Amino acid sequence: MNKPPTFWSSLWEHVEIARTLRSLRLYFDPQMCTGIWECYEVCPVGCWSRDLERGIAVLEKPEACIACGACVLQCPEEAIELR
Repeated sequence: MNKPPTFWSSLWEHVEIARTLRSLRLYFDPQMCTGIWECYEVCPVGCWSRDLERGIAVLEKPEACIACGACVLQCPEEAIELR
């Protein structure tokens, strides 16, 4: 029978996950963007803006990214990656 994780093992697991997420960077190919702006709509920290003249999204604040992956999942053109 599996024992439940202790407080410290659970905390260590969360630290490792946070460390991994902090090392991920957002990569965006604006040439693939078709201006659906789902990334802009779902970003919880406001990394994205809309360029209405060109009809594309703009990764305005990449340093604010928390690597949640919401924009990656929502982009129908697969123009956004976390790596």
